[in-house]
Amino acid sequence: MGAGMAASDAVVAVFGATGYTGRLIARELRQHEVPLLLGGRDAGKLHALAAQLGGAETQMATVGDQASLDALARRARVLINCVGPFVDLGEPVVRAAIAAGAHYVDTTGEQPFVQAMVVHDRWAQAQNVAVIPALAFEIALSDCGAALAAAELDEVDAINVIYAVRLHASQGTKRTALRMLQGGGLAYAGGEWISEAPARRSLFVELPRPVGRLSAISFPSAEVVTIPRHVQLREVRTYISVPVVAARLLSATGPLVSGLARSPAARLGEWLLGSGTDGPDEATRRHDVFHIAVDARGRKRGKPAGQRIIIRGRDPYGLTAAICRQGASLLLNGGRRATGVLSPAMAFDPRRFLDGLASEGVAYEALPLPD
Repeated sequence: MGAGMAASDAVVAVFGATGYTGRLIARELRQHEVPLLLGGRDAGKLHALAAQLGGAETQMATVGDQASLDALARRARVLINCVGPFVDLGEPVVRAAIAAGAHYVDTTGEQPFVQAMVVHDRWAQAQNVAVIPALAFEIALSDCGAALAAAELDEVDAINVIYAVRLHASQGTKRTALRMLQGGGLAYAGGEWISEAPARRSLFVELPRPVGRLSAISFPSAEVVTIPRHVQLREVRTYISVPVVAARLLSATGPLVSGLARSPAARLGEWLLGSGTDGPDEATRRHDVFHIAVDARGRKRGKPAGQRIIIRGRDPYGLTAAICRQGASLLLNGGRRATGVLSPAMAFDPRRFLDGLASEGVAYEALPLPD
């Protein structure tokens, strides 16, 4: 078996398959008849999920047992990792995939993890595999949108990504969000990554109807790490919409936010959230909607110019499963553009990737950026 060639060139392994996101991804892969291997630490839950899916191979694996991860990765051509927090638990899974010659995909949104995995770039290239963290709703769409917006300009100075999301969050998402606040955050400014407290900045943005004018605060999303890897520019920041009063309050107290997240009250919040993996049911998810504005400013033909990509859709959790399925299918069928540690827009053609999600309700449009 040569470098970069896994034991099976057809199988997609889902590690953490019995968690909330893992179950959604496993069902999505089964519905599209992708050969499937379910991995996790609880044999009973794995067998129960396999039965629900009408039959699937299973294999026990845990982060604390590197040999079990290696064995899981050797059986797959693509390994999808759904076990977080990734900053704590992701590294051994990445190493197992690269060593086995399997492509790696995950659903993280954690800045530190996405940045830390770049260290494996040369190893992944030598193994002829792609390592693609953050192949999920909250990063993949905007990373591709940033590539499209930047392509319309001759020079790019700055990109802002603004999320307007109505979401019923899973327990895992809530724990990750709290963890991100506890760890502070990064911005990309002056051509380098800098520490910047959550909610340090605020802005207003006018989106197409029916959304209208929104207030938003800065928050530490991973586009700050991914976009500068494929767009030459000086600044990237990410924002999320909140009510006007909250935006003003949080912006005024931005330096306190990460401190509060590390307080005893925040630790109580972690305890109350527990370690469960529950999330919204399908009927609830259908009511969850999002708009993402990717705003690029720079110059075109020597004059100041701007380009906005608006991406909209619904059911972020179901969409994340579809994004992982599409990415895994492209990896299985030679649809990647490169090897190494890659952002979504580096791994796949951005326009084709977004177009491939149209059947999942994803739509996007390019607009001149308002002054």
